[in-house]
Parts: sequence; C-alpha cells; structure tokens
Amino acid sequence: MTEITLKRYAAIDIGSNTILLLIGQITHQGSLEVVIDCGETSRLGSGLYRGGRLNTVSVKKSIIALKHFYSLCQKEGVSEIACVGTNALRLATDTNKFIRKIQKECNIYPVIISEEEEARFSYLSVQKDPFMPKDAVVMDVGGGSTEYIFRRGESSPDQLEMLSLPLGAVRLTEEFVHTDPPSRDACLKLQDEIDKVSREIPPILPGAIIGIGGTAVTLGAIHLGLDSFDGEKIHALHLTVDEMGDQVKKLQEKDLIARKKVKGLPPDRADIILAGAMIILATMERLHKDVLHISSHGLRYGLFYQRFMGGHENVR
Repeated sequence: MTEITLKRYAAIDIGSNTILLLIGQITHQGSLEVVIDCGETSRLGSGLYRGGRLNTVSVKKSIIALKHFYSLCQKEGVSEIACVGTNALRLATDTNKFIRKIQKECNIYPVIISEEEEARFSYLSVQKDPFMPKDAVVMDVGGGSTEYIFRRGESSPDQLEMLSLPLGAVRLTEEFVHTDPPSRDACLKLQDEIDKVSREIPPILPGAIIGIGGTAVTLGAIHLGLDSFDGEKIHALHLTVDEMGDQVKKLQEKDLIARKKVKGLPPDRADIILAGAMIILATMERLHKDVLHISSHGLRYGLFYQRFMGGHENVR
C-alpha cells in the first residue's frame, strides 16, 4: 500500500433519493484531487409526504450505505468526515432517532442543514468549477424538492438568492404516476402541477442554467447512451431544450420494464426519471434557456470546498 502524503477528507450528502460520498485530497497547489466519488440509492423521501416518518426499508438501506462509506473512508485514510442531511431529514418527524442510529452504528455525525445552506453549498460547487459558467442559475432536482440558486442583475457577487419548490422526482411520481406506463391523463396532471408551481420562478434570470444532482446527471448519461456510469464524460455536457423534450416524450411512452433497459438510466431511478425530466424541461421553458449545462458535481463538492478548503470566503 502506497503511503498517503496528502491529507484526505470526506463529504457525505444524505439526500431524499440518494446518499453521496466524495473522498478527496488537497494538492500542494491547493486544488481538489478526487479519490472516490460514489453514491447509493436509499429513497429516504419515499412516502414521507404522506406519513411524515422515514420509511423503514429506506432507513435500513441508508445505514448499510453509510456503514460502507465509513469503511471506505477508513480504507482510504480519511482524517475527517463532513456529513449533512437535506430535505427528507428536514421534513421527517423521526429525524433525531435516525441520526442517533447513524451515530451509533456508522460512527458518522450528520448535521441537518437549512435550505439556505444547501443552496450555498450547491452554488459553491459550480462557482469553483473551471468547466462551469460563472454567471449561472443552478438547479438541483431532488427527491422531495427542487432548489434554484441565482443572482439577479447587478447584485453583489456574494449575494445569492434561493428558491425551493415542492417539485421532487419522488414526490411527484408518488402523487401523480399510478399506472405503468403513465397514462396521458397522469402526464397532463403532472405537467399542470409542475407548470403551476414553477410560476414562482422569476421569468427572467441572467446566466446559463446548470443542472446538478442525480436527475440532470442521469439525463446526460441517457443522452450519451452510457453502458456504465462515467461522471467524467457527463460533466460539462450540454443538452438543448429540444433534446430534453425528446427525452421526456420517449420516457412518457415507455413502461417501467422498458425504461430499465434504457442505456444510461440506472434501474433504481427508472421509476422517477420522468417526473425529474419534466421538471427540468419546464424550468428551461420558463426561463427561456435553450441549453442545459450538466454538472456531475453538486452539494458534496460545495461542502468539501467550504469545510476543508475555505470556500466560505467566496460564497456567503
């Protein structure tokens, strides 16, 4: 085993649909060198909007994933772990019980962050990325909600605005999609709900639109027809509004079995990808943006920058 000369750190994002791990080290030049970047689907947000409590199966999946992530951190010589929870854990009535279980069984200590903190981390992941436009509207379609982070006009470079809307891929799928394939009526009702809620997005915002998170990344993988996930190929990919529209149409026509066979689409995301794709397409149309820039990075990168590389000096 080669000796580790640079300190290694880890950032974990416990989201409504997935749990993501980033292990990295900071080079002598002060840049991030990625060691491991991986994720597991847990569906913590599943059913949460009906009962208010975390799903038992999802909790078990999450604990297994976090135990695995902790063992990876030990194997890679990680000296410190930063772990945050977002929308599902902000909403659940039994979050404290779940956190105690994580602390006891996984030796990881999550902190539940606010919507504002989540927005700052997400924007920071783009701001410090040399492959992303600096003037941007960042959107993250999660399982329970979609976050938009942006600046308006001549506002200060440090002055961010954030909008969180109840448009989540898991949430909308559970509410509107009850047949396989989805019926025309279900698709129309889903579209109506997305259009209604997305009216809260300011219609004119400067900058490119950048999609971070699992939904945008998956749509990039589908566009490329990848046989296996490759974040490097997806990162900085562009999708036009017409290409997005084609993807939505094809997904609406397929049943779950057919969707699971689509290259680039992970089987465990096949049931919720349609709702996520429709959210992104509606946002592009609302903001009159012809191109979506895709980032395979996201909150975990922003958390890493802020916690271990002093990124808080750049975004407040």
